[in-house]
Amino acid sequence: GHGIFEVAHILEHEHHHTKRSPNTSNIFHPIPFFVVDSYFEAVALRSEGIKTPLLVIGYTRPEIMMKTRLRDIAFTVTSIETLEHLESTDRRISIHLKIDTGMRRQGILPEEVDKVASFIAENNMIEITGICSHLYDADNSDPSSTEGQIIVWNRIVHRLRSQFISIKYYHLAATDGHRYSPDIVANVSRLGIGLYGLEDGSTFKPAIDLRPIMEMKTIVTGVKKLKRDETVGYGGTFKAEHEMAIATVPVGYFEGVDRRLSNTGSIQVGTDRATCPIIGRVSMNITSIDVTHVPGTKIGTAATIISNDPACPNSLLAMARMCNTITYELAVHIPAQLKRAVVA
Repeated sequence: GHGIFEVAHILEHEHHHTKRSPNTSNIFHPIPFFVVDSYFEAVALRSEGIKTPLLVIGYTRPEIMMKTRLRDIAFTVTSIETLEHLESTDRRISIHLKIDTGMRRQGILPEEVDKVASFIAENNMIEITGICSHLYDADNSDPSSTEGQIIVWNRIVHRLRSQFISIKYYHLAATDGHRYSPDIVANVSRLGIGLYGLEDGSTFKPAIDLRPIMEMKTIVTGVKKLKRDETVGYGGTFKAEHEMAIATVPVGYFEGVDRRLSNTGSIQVGTDRATCPIIGRVSMNITSIDVTHVPGTKIGTAATIISNDPACPNSLLAMARMCNTITYELAVHIPAQLKRAVVA
């Protein structure tokens, strides 16, 4: 929801700028590749001028892997069947092999590793440049499941690394998994939600310093008086107990204000960012708020829909908790066509 092009350009610029002028007070680790979900996203980034190597981590059809003309791209392979389809390729394909260490969603099972290793060794057009897996319970305060996965992972990494000198990258941990880093045999991580400074709502603080980077701002588009016993919005789910001032903002569940925030969430209004409760149901493109306590509110008054302060009731973390979900779900519902401005 933060904008794939904006984020990629920021990372690529910072990466190259830091390489030229490293901060001597910090150890600089270059970004080896960007992770995207789909081949479509990889094509889009290359069309946008992004030069950083890419790893497509979602499923890609074998015929696309064999025909692509994109440079510096690797694909994640999650099954023996995909490898068998790649056997007929006439061009070299770089892959990261995904191992199922316990999530039981996708990936090569531990007992299949020897068979897969033999297959890759016999096919010189398939180059294994990475190994990956995924922690399914890293946000749990009970570490037992994750520790079990790490044992399986470390054993397989040692097994494959001893056979393939082409393997450059080993990655298991996402944001929550960083607290297990000392125990994991790996040299890169997939930062995931942490890249945007967001938490997923775990009961413990992440092992890395996270500061949300996104705000969503708009203006008030309407103000009116509401009489006692009048209702607001679809279904009349809010009824005024007294005369009040209400305002509308031009955002709704289409723009990422979750419908579950109806009569529950809030929006900040004015330069002082007064907290104003959402009243009535959130509509597709309109949300109503109570501005009785914010005199002077008028059309054009600033409104902050999403705050980058995690302590605010309209931060993504707070809203996710109100909706009994995770920040990921809310962030991905912010549509691509909304204007994004990068502020240094």
